[in-house]
Amino acid sequence: MSEIISIIKNHMGVGFVSVLFVMSLAYLIFAEKDKAKRCLFVHVPLILLAAFLCPISLKIYAKVSGSITYYRLLWLIPVTPVIAYAAVRVVSEIKGFKQNLCIAGLALLFAVSGRLIYTDIYMVDAVNIYHMPATVVDICDALHVEGREVKALVPDEMQQFVRQYDPCIHIPYGREYMMNMFLEEDELKNEMEGERRPYEVGILATQRGCHYIVVPWYQRFDTLPEYYEEYTIIDGYIIYKNVLLSTEVGKLQNDDL
Repeated sequence: MSEIISIIKNHMGVGFVSVLFVMSLAYLIFAEKDKAKRCLFVHVPLILLAAFLCPISLKIYAKVSGSITYYRLLWLIPVTPVIAYAAVRVVSEIKGFKQNLCIAGLALLFAVSGRLIYTDIYMVDAVNIYHMPATVVDICDALHVEGREVKALVPDEMQQFVRQYDPCIHIPYGREYMMNMFLEEDELKNEMEGERRPYEVGILATQRGCHYIVVPWYQRFDTLPEYYEEYTIIDGYIIYKNVLLSTEVGKLQNDDL
């Protein structure tokens, strides 16, 4: 149960929306008499909430998919519809000028109940139909090999986009570490975030099967990483290609041309 409570705390944001949800649910339990609406806005949320809070549910889910993603079941709980419907019911019971004040007050309350998503450091302006940085698209297109998968070590700012754009490009470690979802140490990650020694990075990346290493030009290695050669430069990023692992990849790329 403590793990479930911890998951809720980590994913409830500032917490005010959760308070509004509980208040709205409590209000509808006593105020809503229509059977169909009561089933939709009271019974279903209560059942889903009870299922999420049940430790047995966590154990079953952990065996199937791993407890690290158990928080996703929170998305099944209709938090927004319950709050919205309760707010409409409250406003509909008020008449005249007071109703306008109530609507304005609720709108303000909702506005300050969370955090503006566009302030997140990982939110970027849409510059193409993929809604991701054009640099990622250009680099992924350069690394893509038709008919097979490749692995590329990419900077943190690209990790959440690469797999969205091209599932054939794998990464040795991903955004899980950026979100602190895993506590295990990763030698390659630590080396890239630490001393970035070319020999050690090359050895570790080769052991992990990385065909490519992508780094910003201003963070380029003083000497070539072990087993890697300079492949190309795209949009201010230098790409190193593994001379051992990429023999077959290079052949396929030449054949495509």
